[in-house]
Amino acid sequence: MKQLFVAGLLMGATFFTVETYAQQPQQPQQDRREGFFKKIDTDNDGKLSKAEVDAAAKEDKRTSRLSENFAAIDANKDGFLTKEELQAYRKANPPQGGPRQKEGGNK
Repeated sequence: MKQLFVAGLLMGATFFTVETYAQQPQQPQQDRREGFFKKIDTDNDGKLSKAEVDAAAKEDKRTSRLSENFAAIDANKDGFLTKEELQAYRKANPPQGGPRQKEGGNK
């Protein structure tokens, strides 16, 4: 009887732990991208200038790809990148390999 009680407690604790973990809010990719955009948009005008992107690239090497591809991303050639232009570029140019690609993807 004692063993049954202990087993019941362990199962209850396991279910409670799993349920609590499942309810933890996960930061969606869109929120991370929004934060990334806001961090680079130092004048808060809702678009990224080449100067803003270059300055961010000096501080964070991960941003250097954005700087290198600025002209290709700037679809309307106005000298600024909008969120929509970034989304369109990401959609048209998905990552090739690297740590972000999920296992089993194209190689």
